[in-house]
Amino acid sequence: MRKNRAVVAGAPLGVWLLVAPFVVYEAMLAENFWNDMLVGVAVLLLALYGAISTWRGRSTGIAAGGFLGLLGLWQTTRPFVVATAGPLPLWGDAIIGVLLAALGGRAIREARSAAVTERALTGQR
Repeated sequence: MRKNRAVVAGAPLGVWLLVAPFVVYEAMLAENFWNDMLVGVAVLLLALYGAISTWRGRSTGIAAGGFLGLLGLWQTTRPFVVATAGPLPLWGDAIIGVLLAALGGRAIREARSAAVTERALTGQR
């Protein structure tokens, strides 16, 4: 079974991005509402891709980790560039972004090590 834990581990962070504007921030129409919704859905789709890949016995590609990392970098920097509803959404989004970027880096490492292992098993250079 392939290791896709880093991509799948993004699922709770994606759920948090979808739920936080309604539960914690109390500002559904805040400036960062749609950004959190779109990034949350993208992270959940990546987690679903990782879960399906694990179920099929395949590893996720480096691109999945790279996309997760880019989403994390975007989520980290966006609150400081575009106005947000207050300090709680600003720091909440920044922390989630740092976690997503770290998971993206870990996913890239997992995908690269899986590719190296696969090449070694098949005898390719």
